[in-house]
Amino acid sequence: MKELYAEIGDADGNKDVIRGITPDLANAFIDAVRNTAGVEPPRQAQRFTDLIATIAQTSRVIQHLEAFRELAMVAADETGPYADRKSIAAAAGMPPSRLYRVLDKHGRPRGRKARTAGRDDEK
Repeated sequence: MKELYAEIGDADGNKDVIRGITPDLANAFIDAVRNTAGVEPPRQAQRFTDLIATIAQTSRVIQHLEAFRELAMVAADETGPYADRKSIAAAAGMPPSRLYRVLDKHGRPRGRKARTAGRDDEK
């Protein structure tokens, strides 16, 4: 199985290159970013060892992206007391109850009014 590479750049000419991407993961990633409907099974990987390598690399990417998504959700919630948590949950593709568990895991209060009241008492 021939591995691929990806090059990501910006308008200023800065580039980052990653090598060793399994072709099926590269295709799936491109489809996901483009929001292409329908998920295709692996086409390049045919042998067991190639499929295992694709699965392992895909799992590492998923774990990293899930952690990144959580941090982005927390950052969105920290933008202000009126951050729309319903919109954050919708963007993350999860129910509000799961969003609250994620925010709690990162030390964000479920009820922001209680936290604000506590600060007023200190004055």
